[in-house]
Amino acid sequence: MRPGNVTVVAAQSGVGKSTFALNAAVAAAKTGARVMFSSLEMSGTELMQKIAAAEGKIALHHLTHQGGLTAEGWETVRRLGPELFQSLPLRVYRPDGASLGDIAAAARACARDGGLELLVVDYLLLVEVEQARNNTREQAVASVSRGLKNLSVQLGCHVIALSQLNDDGFMRESRAIKNDASIVVKVERPDAGEPESPRAGEVDLVIEKNRFGPTARVTVAAQLHYSRFVDVAHT
Repeated sequence: MRPGNVTVVAAQSGVGKSTFALNAAVAAAKTGARVMFSSLEMSGTELMQKIAAAEGKIALHHLTHQGGLTAEGWETVRRLGPELFQSLPLRVYRPDGASLGDIAAAARACARDGGLELLVVDYLLLVEVEQARNNTREQAVASVSRGLKNLSVQLGCHVIALSQLNDDGFMRESRAIKNDASIVVKVERPDAGEPESPRAGEVDLVIEKNRFGPTARVTVAAQLHYSRFVDVAHT
C-alpha cells in the first residue's frame, strides 16, 4: 500500500468487496497505519458490527438481531470493544453527503489530526462530483477516479477504492478507473450460481494489474457469516 497510489477492488454485487476492503483496513490499522474507512453504503454501526464479527468469529446475524448474542458472545464483544474501537488507529466515516469534496475534506482533517496512511472509499460509483450539463457518466466517474488519485498524492496516503463489476465481469466506466489505479484486484466467486460446486466457499482474488509486481490469482476462503476472508489453509 504505497503512498500516492490507488488500489481498485472490483466485484459484482454480493460477492463481498466491502468485507474484503474492511478486512484490509483493519489489518493495516493493526500494523499501526492510520486508516480512514469512508462508506457511502453502510452506517458506522454496521461497519463496527462487521469488524466485531470478523475479529471475534461471531456470526454477523447474531450481532445484528436483538437477542442473537449468547452470554459468551457478549463477553467477546465486551473484550474486543476497547481493543478494536478505542486503541486501533481506524476511523469510520459516514459522510453526510456523497461528494468527492466531502470525502476529501474529511481525509484532510484526519491527516492533520495525527496523519493518514490509508483511505478506503466504498464505493467509487456512488461518489458524486460537480457534473457539467454535457458531461457523460463516464466523464463523471473519470473525474472521481482522478480526484482520488490526486488526493492520495497530496496527502501521501494509499487509497483503496471499491468499484462495481457488470454481470459480464467488466468494470463500469472501467477505462478511467484502470488508468488511475496502480493495482486492480477483482474479487470473483467461482461457485456463483452453483450450490453444489466443488469450489463452494472459495473466492479468487485476481490481481489483474500491478505496477509493483506480477499479476496473479490467489484463492482464499470466504467466511461471510463472520464477515471475513481467510487463507484457505486456515479453514
